[in-house]
Amino acid sequence: MLVRRLRIRWPRSRALSISYQNYTFWPARKTQRRRLHVSKGPLSAEDHWDITPVRLTDLERAAQCPSATNLQLSLTQFHSNGIAIIENAVAHSSLDHIRERMLQDLPRNLASPQVHYNHGKIHRNVSQTPPLLVEYLHEDVWANRIAVTLIEHIIGPKPQLSFATSNIALPGGRGRQAVHSDYYCEHLDFPVFLEVCVFLDAVDHSNGSTEIWPGTHHGYTKKHHTHADMGWIKKGVFERRAQICPPVQPVIPKGSVCVRDLRMWHAGMPNHTANPRIMLGFIFSPAWFASRMRLRLPKKARELAKSWNHVDCVCEAESVEDDMDYLEFAQEMNLTQKERDWKGRYVSKHGSISAGSGDYWVPLEETPTSTQ
Repeated sequence: MLVRRLRIRWPRSRALSISYQNYTFWPARKTQRRRLHVSKGPLSAEDHWDITPVRLTDLERAAQCPSATNLQLSLTQFHSNGIAIIENAVAHSSLDHIRERMLQDLPRNLASPQVHYNHGKIHRNVSQTPPLLVEYLHEDVWANRIAVTLIEHIIGPKPQLSFATSNIALPGGRGRQAVHSDYYCEHLDFPVFLEVCVFLDAVDHSNGSTEIWPGTHHGYTKKHHTHADMGWIKKGVFERRAQICPPVQPVIPKGSVCVRDLRMWHAGMPNHTANPRIMLGFIFSPAWFASRMRLRLPKKARELAKSWNHVDCVCEAESVEDDMDYLEFAQEMNLTQKERDWKGRYVSKHGSISAGSGDYWVPLEETPTSTQ
C-alpha cells in the first residue's frame, strides 16, 4: 500500500492554514491544558486516567477548525476515555438564544401529561425537545464543525445526524441516576454512535455535571447490562470498575462541546442550584450503518439542515409544517439496524423502567439515597 505523507513547515511567527484532502489545519500552538487525574485506588502514582479538556484558540473557533495538535489531543482523549471535552468551540450568543427559548418552553413541557422524567421523577431530570424552528438551528450548536471534524476521524466522512434531544436537570433533584450506557442493545466492539453534548451554561458538581466513567467504552458488552432493552449496568460490574477507576464529574466551561462514545457509562447528578441546567444532545453515526432514526423538522428548518454540507441530516420522508408543535414530538431511539414497531413501547434516550437500589453506585463517603 502506498502511503502519502504531507510534511509542512512554517515560521512560528506566521498564522498559515494548510488544506489537504478537504481538511484545513491551523498551525499548532502551545496551549495550557488542565488534567484531572482519576485515581485507580491503591496503585502506583503513575497509574491514572487523564481527563484533559482541549482548549481551542479564538482563531480555531472562528474558523471552526481545530489545529492538528488539538485534533490529536481530542482523538487521544476520546479513544482513551470514551469522551473528549473541547472548550471554546461554540459562540455564547448561540447558546443564550436557545436557552432563552427552552426556558420559555419548560413550564408547558412540565405541565404536559407526556412529560418524561429520566430514571424517575425524584431525580428531577427531564427530557425536552429543543426548539426546532429555523431561527434556533445554529450550525455551531447542531452541527459544530469542530466536533464533526473529530467525529469524521473516528467513524468516517459526512456522518449522519439522526437524533436531537436535551435533558434538563431541574433544581431540587435527589440522588444520582442509575449507572448506565445509552447503548441499550447489542452493539459492535468499536465506535458507531457518538453524541455531541452541548451545555448551555458552565457546569460542575453544583449544578449537575454528568458523572462519567472513563474508559468504559472498552471491554464491556450487553451481558453486563441488567435488562434486555436497557443499558443499566449490573451492580457487581460497576462496583468492580469503581475500584479500578471511580467516576468523575468534570468541570465544563460554557461554550464547550463534548464528543462521547454512546457505550460509555455515565449517570445524571442532582442540580443543587436554583437554575435549570440544560444540556443538548445530538447523535451521529456512520453512513454505512444506515441509522433507522429520523429527525422531524419544519420545512424551513429542514431546508437549512440539508444545506449543511459536512453532515447528513436524516429527516422523515414527509415535510412538516413550520408551525408544528415540536414539544409534542418525542423522538424514538433506535440504535439497531432494524425497523422498530412504531406502535410498540416508546424507548426514550434514557429508558422508562424504574431503578432499584441495586442500580446505584454509592461512594464510600455517601449513604444510599431512597428511590421511592
